[in-house]
Amino acid sequence: MNKQRDYRSPLRQEQAKRTREQILDGLIQTMAQGGLADLSIPAVARVAGVSVPTIYRYFHTKRELIESLGSYIVQKSGLPTVSSLPQNPEELIALIKDVFLRYEGIDEMLRAAAMSELSYEMRQQALPQRLGLIDEALRPVMDRFDEQERIHLRNSIFILTTTATIRAFRDYLNLTPEEAVETVAWAIRALTSSSSQKAVRDATSPPDVSEEKHTSP
Repeated sequence: MNKQRDYRSPLRQEQAKRTREQILDGLIQTMAQGGLADLSIPAVARVAGVSVPTIYRYFHTKRELIESLGSYIVQKSGLPTVSSLPQNPEELIALIKDVFLRYEGIDEMLRAAAMSELSYEMRQQALPQRLGLIDEALRPVMDRFDEQERIHLRNSIFILTTTATIRAFRDYLNLTPEEAVETVAWAIRALTSSSSQKAVRDATSPPDVSEEKHTSP
């Protein structure tokens, strides 16, 4: 009796892995070369050098294809994965340094894809997750600030930790990547070690004379 052929052989699995990566590389190139209007399964197939049915064999919808891109870029570029949320500002700083310096070393095509219109949409969708990461890192220092200051602090640090901000420090001030990210680290430490502005105002304001008169015997 003939043995049933194993369609999950190591050779087939390796071929499937290569085809999947070829499709995702085609998606990266398509993103880098054009905007959302140019992004379609046939366009990705042309760039990847595969047929449209082949793409649908690996990714059932365009959304599934796009959603697979994030983990592939992390794997391809060697960017670190966040296994646990940073628990304080120093852990957040260490994460940002690691991510940005590795990002600076990745392939130009990947960087172009990361700056594309579609990538912007993907970042917008991930916004709640990023804000949650920052909230967790700032939790140990939040009791120093009132409610409005906490919002300002979280939003300021969110902007400081974006790739666009760190690259602005690098490009406008002619800094090295290491100097740019260290500047951001300094700003985060300065902001998180500050006293609440309300507390400073309360401590430095003169006593209310009218209140003293009202309460004096």
